[in-house]
Amino acid sequence: MLLHPLTGVAASNDWFSDDFETGTLRASEIPAGRWSVVGASSPNALSNGAVGAHRGQYGLTVVDRTNASTPDSEASVSSDERAPLSSEFFVRAWMRLRDVSTPGSLVALQALPVQVELRLRSQSAGPVWELAVMTGASRTYVSFFGSRVEADRWHLVEFSASGLGTRSGEARLWVDGVEQGTGVSGRDWTDPSYVMKRVVMGEPWADSRTFTGTLDFDDVRVSATPMASRLVLRWPVDAATSSGCIPLEVSLRSSATGAPAPAPYETEVALAVTAGAGGFHSDEACKSPVPGMLLPTGASERRVYFRPGGTGGTAMLAASHPDFLPATLEVVGGGAPDGDPDEDPAGPWTTDLGCTSAPGALVALPLLLGPWLRRRSWRPGAPTCPVE
Repeated sequence: MLLHPLTGVAASNDWFSDDFETGTLRASEIPAGRWSVVGASSPNALSNGAVGAHRGQYGLTVVDRTNASTPDSEASVSSDERAPLSSEFFVRAWMRLRDVSTPGSLVALQALPVQVELRLRSQSAGPVWELAVMTGASRTYVSFFGSRVEADRWHLVEFSASGLGTRSGEARLWVDGVEQGTGVSGRDWTDPSYVMKRVVMGEPWADSRTFTGTLDFDDVRVSATPMASRLVLRWPVDAATSSGCIPLEVSLRSSATGAPAPAPYETEVALAVTAGAGGFHSDEACKSPVPGMLLPTGASERRVYFRPGGTGGTAMLAASHPDFLPATLEVVGGGAPDGDPDEDPAGPWTTDLGCTSAPGALVALPLLLGPWLRRRSWRPGAPTCPVE
């Protein structure tokens, strides 16, 4: 039985999304796909299948077999035009680069007609992420670079644009939850064309067309508000613990703001003890074990409880879901009771609770548990883990 949330926020209202689980691409197909334009120049190929899936059964795969010197589109899918996003927007997708025969630069995602582009930029040491934007009435490009693109590995890639319709336009890029480069700011986006009406994905453009290889995409979403990208495990600031039962808050958060963000669909979060011993529970007395928690559409966080097991040492806790960056938390301290589950473990304990969501190092938070006597509440002496 999964733990259900007690509270939530307004449901996510994605402007566009596709998890590719229809098994189709075109809106005219049965069941209907999400894309109005689907095209590949021969001998390149587009497909929706298992090989391109990061989560579920299906994902988009683009195979580029053309090595040419003239700029052109290789293979891409485009949404239909929608009511414009005219203030700000956020885009996210899982991406993987693989089977590269010839390196080269390419555009992988486009927000149009504002022309914000996620690119893979070829460099001598390997490709890097690049975010390019147009600016001014003359529509000239400005861009910045991020970290290296690791081949044969899935990356959660996110970018945003704000200040549309103003002279203070700003664009930002995150890869696996880490903000890239310096971003761009102070862009002149006063021209009416600086809005978002459609999204294009695949390889919609390449200047040199030297690249040959494969790109996989899954779980693309576009929204007018920051979207959930990662799980976070932390100790709630208002919590008190009794009988050796540690309260924990599991939440979905945005890379852009670090604030709670709504689940875009019913989300089953798996909870695990990856090192040490103990178990998760739905109640503050740690009487009802659970393997995970359920966040329905629109919910952002839920409290669970952890009861350490064994005779001491370290327990490493984990929360995971394939569409979001995972979280870990370290509990260091004494043991759990033997026999009677109501019996408190021997004290005193000194416990470190660390909270992270991938990527990044573990942030330790020292908490003094004090003597654990029967029926005595745990009163931590340190604040909650900081929200990034």
